[in-house]
Amino acid sequence: MSEQVAHIVDTCVFVACGQTDNPKFHGLATEAKRRGTTFLIPPQVYTELGGDPETDAYGSGSLPIESAVQAGWVTVAESLDYTDPTVSQVMDDARRFIAAETDRAEDSVEKADTAVIGLAVQLLNQGRAKTVIIYTGDQPAGNAAIQIIPRYGFDADQIEWIDGNTFIDNL
Repeated sequence: MSEQVAHIVDTCVFVACGQTDNPKFHGLATEAKRRGTTFLIPPQVYTELGGDPETDAYGSGSLPIESAVQAGWVTVAESLDYTDPTVSQVMDDARRFIAAETDRAEDSVEKADTAVIGLAVQLLNQGRAKTVIIYTGDQPAGNAAIQIIPRYGFDADQIEWIDGNTFIDNL
């Protein structure tokens, strides 16, 4: 198994960083370099950030995700393997958890939130990471990750949630 630590970042972290001239954006890039890593985003986060010009549900298409990808400190992960029963079940459980935490219908839970959690479990399940750190300011999604993933045979210390808002404020 890999000793790698995967760093997965949710949409809200990039939204909080703003444009390329924002010191927080520079701080995020510097933090990736300091850690010697690239931040991973699932395709659904990439789409929310404007990576797909056909989808701009959050009005975030003007965010500089492309410059981060081109600079090499953000990588768009491969598509999730929905045929892997662990990945699909964790995502279903996460959607139910987030819906219950926010008192919303399951079909209103953002796909990117469950995709972040799905990517984490996929990397662990495939042995491509020993530990996964999720950066999100979305409290229900963060709680879902740290509570659900260990139910699928992973140690609680293999998954960490860092509050994205606090993380960005401290850059």
